[in-house]
Amino acid sequence: MGNNQMVQTDLKTLFSPLKIGAKEAKNRIVSTSHAVGWDNGTGIINERHVKYHERKAAGGAGIIMTFGSASVYEKSAASYGSVSLWNEENEPLLKELADRVHAHGALIMSQATHMGRRADSSISGRPIQAPSAIPEGVHREIPHVLRTEEIPPIVESFAEAAARLERCGWDGIEITSFSGHLIEQFWSPALNDRTDRYGGDFAGRMRFSIEVIQAVREAVSSDFIIAFRMTADPKTDALGLDQEDMLEIARILDGLGSIDMLSISGGTGATYRAQAAVVPGDTFARGTYNHVAKKMKEQLSVPVLVAGRNLDPAQAENALTNGDCDLVGMTRAIIADPDMPQLAQKGEFSQIRPCIACGECIGRLYSGMPVICTVNPAMADDSLDNLIPVQHQRKVVIVGGGPAGMEVARVSAIRGHEVHLLECTDKLGGKVYFAAMASERPHYGKHIKWLEQELDRLGANVHLHKKGTVSNVLDVNPDVVVLATGANPRSDHYITDVELLDGKVSINNKSKLLVYDREGKFRGPSIANFAAEAGASQVEIATPLWSISEDLDEMQKPELYRLLSEKNVTMSPNKNLFKTKEGTPVLEDKWTGTKRRIEKDEMIVLIGYEEGDNRLFDQLKSAAPDLEVELIGDAVSPAD
Repeated sequence: MGNNQMVQTDLKTLFSPLKIGAKEAKNRIVSTSHAVGWDNGTGIINERHVKYHERKAAGGAGIIMTFGSASVYEKSAASYGSVSLWNEENEPLLKELADRVHAHGALIMSQATHMGRRADSSISGRPIQAPSAIPEGVHREIPHVLRTEEIPPIVESFAEAAARLERCGWDGIEITSFSGHLIEQFWSPALNDRTDRYGGDFAGRMRFSIEVIQAVREAVSSDFIIAFRMTADPKTDALGLDQEDMLEIARILDGLGSIDMLSISGGTGATYRAQAAVVPGDTFARGTYNHVAKKMKEQLSVPVLVAGRNLDPAQAENALTNGDCDLVGMTRAIIADPDMPQLAQKGEFSQIRPCIACGECIGRLYSGMPVICTVNPAMADDSLDNLIPVQHQRKVVIVGGGPAGMEVARVSAIRGHEVHLLECTDKLGGKVYFAAMASERPHYGKHIKWLEQELDRLGANVHLHKKGTVSNVLDVNPDVVVLATGANPRSDHYITDVELLDGKVSINNKSKLLVYDREGKFRGPSIANFAAEAGASQVEIATPLWSISEDLDEMQKPELYRLLSEKNVTMSPNKNLFKTKEGTPVLEDKWTGTKRRIEKDEMIVLIGYEEGDNRLFDQLKSAAPDLEVELIGDAVSPAD
């Protein structure tokens, strides 16, 4: 939904308070729990965690949920980035964080879990634990089977974590089974083959979760919120549980009278494809799980929170008024712009920086890297969040109207500089403008559209059809020049993905394409999918790497593989591309040496063969040695 449509939307329900147990949320917007990977594997909270969650509260969200997959149990492995709720060393900053979030009128809660077989022992060295010796399809590690007497201490660890949080001034805890954690593993008839009281029939498989909830309730006061997060649609048969089973489980948990809120999403960690549905990307429908949350809300007595691609305030309002839920998780939208709630409440919709659903944030955790945001650099470096007005205005000339150049122009204008942006084409956005044409990324171009609106609002001078030449730059009489000139192909003998997307090279039902991708991320599969959708008779994607999209995270890769497989795109890893002495391109298997000559009627598209365009840097330094010139973005080093 566009910004103009949002302006017409009444957000009365979204910004109405809601009673949750004994407490009240000031509005219905929730930043749901997720890990960030800022603890260097220690599980210890630091000031960066505190600032991050405080910033969300300052932006206006009603509930701040923290610490995805936070571990309650010391004797089992957790996962990358998990905070250790069992560790008393965290208490001082737990107290500090609660105070600082409360100062902005928000409630604060922490997720709490035992990951079971979904954990990873490679870092901690502690064995993973599960109901049965059945490895997860994603992590594949064979777990230690919990003995009956080993289960009560885990139950007690949940209670101790809740008591610690309440003691530190927190408003609640979110117990979770979501994404294939230990509680869900006990529920599953496919994963739980126990014969003791924690297995067997449905009642036996429910026992562990019931004991956890009851122990937590007994450990805290009636003022303390107990939420429970679960999948409403596992998106796989691997659990032996479907939507109706999950609804029945929710009814039983609700019937205990101990839960104050149910948090609903979808997917599970049992398979790669179902795991991708846990943090649904741009190939999934907006409001991915709203329909199953609505079924639960209709049959439960407690407020229902839904998470999964509720992307903007208008959509969130519609979910509430449609009866899908009582609260809306808008985590990635808040990562993109923590001020989204207060901007929406003021009606300043066009200023909300949109999430583009690229998956870089949470997806990085699955590759063992800390969370960042593609469109909000302040998420990784909070010093960028405070743009101090300058005392002395300077004339800043930016060459290149891609996202890097546009962001420099925006920030410079906010700080009070006179900004001139030179772009040689008739449009802003650089390569992102063309990448956004791919059907699997319908939201990808929203950021450059937002940047363009912001430049207009801030009064930046944008000069289209203006080449970045020495004379054009110096004619503006700049005080400082920023070169965001991007990257150029290293070879002019092959086709680029931009040429296909731009229509400079056409595709028809007789076209044959070989995409050769040494980058190993999103671009290669994306252009292969584009070519197949455009009707090419034959599409192959080859790479010298172990697999197609080798370095793409596990949250994005499954959907790309699905798209390519559905369109019969040939995937050829471990291949080298070279030319013979006669100039004939050949694709060679790296291990067998088997060669395939590329036919003359095959178009070859190269991905990852670029170099930064920094020619203007030397030219300017030669023409004006004292001029301050900076290189940024792909002009420094091309990135995917």
